[in-house]
Amino acid sequence: MFRVVFPGVCFYALASAFFVFVSTQSVHAAVVDDTFAGKQWYLEPINAPQAWDVSTGTDDVVVAVIDSGIDIDHPDLKDNIWLNKNEIAGNGRDDDQDGHIDDVHGWNFVYGDGEVRPRRSSNGSKEAYLHGTAVASLVAAKGNDSIGISGVAWNTRIMPLVVLGQDGYGQDGDIINAIRYAVAHGADIINLSFVGSDFNQGLDNAISEAAAQGVLVVSAAGNGKTSSGDNLDLVPGYPACDKGVAGRGVLTVSSVDQTRRRSPYANFGSCVDLSAPGYDIFAARPVKDQKTGLPGSGYVGELNGTSLAAPLVSGVAALLKAHHPEWGAIELAERLKDTASSLPQGVAGLGSGIVDAARALSDDEQTESFGPLHLQAADQGRSPEVRVLAATGKELTRFSVGGGGDRRGLRAAFVRWTGNDLPEIAVVYQNDPSGLWRIFSFDGLLLAAGELGSVDGGLYLAAQDLQSRGSDSLFMGETEGDRAWLVAQKNPSPQSVSGLGQGMRGLVALSVNRPVPSFLVAPAAGDGRLVVLGDGGKVLSSGNIDAPRSDGGWIVRRSRDVSSNGVFDLSTVGEHLMFVEDATGLNLVEGEMKVSRWLQSPAGEPAEDGWRLFEIWPR
Repeated sequence: MFRVVFPGVCFYALASAFFVFVSTQSVHAAVVDDTFAGKQWYLEPINAPQAWDVSTGTDDVVVAVIDSGIDIDHPDLKDNIWLNKNEIAGNGRDDDQDGHIDDVHGWNFVYGDGEVRPRRSSNGSKEAYLHGTAVASLVAAKGNDSIGISGVAWNTRIMPLVVLGQDGYGQDGDIINAIRYAVAHGADIINLSFVGSDFNQGLDNAISEAAAQGVLVVSAAGNGKTSSGDNLDLVPGYPACDKGVAGRGVLTVSSVDQTRRRSPYANFGSCVDLSAPGYDIFAARPVKDQKTGLPGSGYVGELNGTSLAAPLVSGVAALLKAHHPEWGAIELAERLKDTASSLPQGVAGLGSGIVDAARALSDDEQTESFGPLHLQAADQGRSPEVRVLAATGKELTRFSVGGGGDRRGLRAAFVRWTGNDLPEIAVVYQNDPSGLWRIFSFDGLLLAAGELGSVDGGLYLAAQDLQSRGSDSLFMGETEGDRAWLVAQKNPSPQSVSGLGQGMRGLVALSVNRPVPSFLVAPAAGDGRLVVLGDGGKVLSSGNIDAPRSDGGWIVRRSRDVSSNGVFDLSTVGEHLMFVEDATGLNLVEGEMKVSRWLQSPAGEPAEDGWRLFEIWPR
């Protein structure tokens, strides 16, 4: 059911079973004033009403719904549709130069245009016409507004990306491009409510890239050919069984019914991470009737399928992201799995349990360890120690990295070296001509070490997962010279970086997440250019520094603006360059930008009692 394979091309289809008309009595207690709140029984098993006491979501969080068309004019959705602020509607131009003309609210990858609403067709599928709107409404229908229904995250933005045509099928290439569009345009969560039968390496890579860049990917487990469902361990489906970076930062969702047991048709197996209700679901539908084009009710009930369970998890993830905006894909995924409520005895193959919004949003020691984590290292005149603080100021770890009599001061950076949940810590000494570098576990165990030999003025440090595979490359640049190196666990011999240009002296780097994991390399002293450095030390782009500056060089730091875009600041006395990361790369900002606290400062920001802050995690 719902799988069609053509030679050489894998097609993906909706992960909902056919509409099955059932008769059930709602058990949802009205806690909001939405017209059809009583039909949303499925919000109670995931404890959404209790979670709303903590958060109802925020418009800073964006969920990309990669699906069929979405009714962006629907009364329950129109206020929560993502807006591409860099694109001018209707002018026929690619204003933000991202390769898409008039992508004001998203993009239709099937037709190659910016029309993301459902399209009517005499031979189109009724399910395909409804599907995208229903999925989007479960994530983020406007809640407690006296109309319709409540999504799980009332105020979250939906980014509509259309990859399924009027028949409900889609192709690998469109899905891959949609995932990359979502990541580049700032999505925090991606919802994939469809399934195919063939593995595609490009799709697996795209999911890995998204997870490595901090974007949580939520996929439906799919529905089997019979009411008993398929065992994904025997009959794998995709993207349900594409597990991203070592299975972390992605979630596959199956569905349960009112008895908390597996729904008819729902697939199961070790690919499944979580479950949510996916049976007898009431959701929004396009307001216009598919056949007549006349206004309809805008809502539909008695829907079934894992594609309806997945957006409930995406909605809970959006609440969690709003509550912990610093968290990335790994932290969100692990928290949702760890706080899931248990399944009835004997129920297997449905992951760690049923997603529980209230438990996920409750604060405990685990949330503290997920971050934000503040990495500090000893400044000159202090014993060589590093420590990591929680946001509350609580010290989570502290250890020595050298002899107590050594008072040269340290530089440090978070690095994901082994792929563990907790980051590791890279350390060098200030003004150390030997180029000694070491990497420690979170609790101080030495993991790796090396010595570059004869470096000019010591080293700056930065780390980034350039290959999107869960393990960082460590950048080391001379603080007064013109040389730099990359080192990684899989390639521990330092790789000399070339092609940075003439005149760059004091090479300092900042970690760039979007649109491509990379380093922004700048001169901390001397003249030269800015370089964006990618995997293997490849120069992705570069530009000359024309702004006036003092002889003291640039102070280089990374932060975020109020819209959660990455911001990179190069400043001197009275002058600065400021860049923002967006869908087309790093772009120079004209004028001032309001930013939050600094997230990365390779030279260190002064802290109390002789400590310096170097980085905040997650990256």
